[in-house]
Amino acid sequence: MPMMYGGYGMGWFGGIFMMLIQLALLGLVIYWAVSAGMKNAIKESSSSNALEILKSRYARNEITDDEYKRLKEEISR
Repeated sequence: MPMMYGGYGMGWFGGIFMMLIQLALLGLVIYWAVSAGMKNAIKESSSSNALEILKSRYARNEITDDEYKRLKEEISR
């Protein structure tokens, strides 16, 4: 097919293929952003939950002051 129709020799299939590549790249970027956000949310949630458990154990005198301070520092990292 001659190039006089303004194409690059791939016809209508080339346009669809290029659009699919762009949509796939956009999907990967969105997936990466969502998964990174979810990982941060899970990390924050588990850290605050662990701190609440630690506080309740300290309040019930199950652990000493030194253990509480050491564990709190480890959780905060």
